[in-house]
Amino acid sequence: MARSTATQIEERRTRLAELLMANPGRGYRWYARQLGCALGTVAHDVAAIRAEWAERRRDLYETRAAEDIARTDGAIAAIWSRVQDGDTAAIGSLVSLLQYRARVLGIETQRQEHDIGQVLAGYLGRLYGDADP
Repeated sequence: MARSTATQIEERRTRLAELLMANPGRGYRWYARQLGCALGTVAHDVAAIRAEWAERRRDLYETRAAEDIARTDGAIAAIWSRVQDGDTAAIGSLVSLLQYRARVLGIETQRQEHDIGQVLAGYLGRLYGDADP
């Protein structure tokens, strides 16, 4: 049996991807009949297609996350002077933005209960050097 060229493999996988999207839930035998190839070829191609789709999803997620982080950083920069002035609304916005950024980065793994007012008062006190230790 002759081996497929890279172009033939790509064309077959493109056709298979179209069939997968147009006919979800069909068995590999059905796809093999449609393509005129072996069942093992379909199984191998489906795995390759799904791996490619997963990589694209990861790339899209990473791009979206980077854009969200950039917007969040911009918003933090925009309110930072008000936070330093002690504006409670700006401080609340800062906390929300930091929580959102932690979720986007996937680093918000534990929920901890804190008195946010006390935490921020301590932070601002350290920032301005007038907080009690």
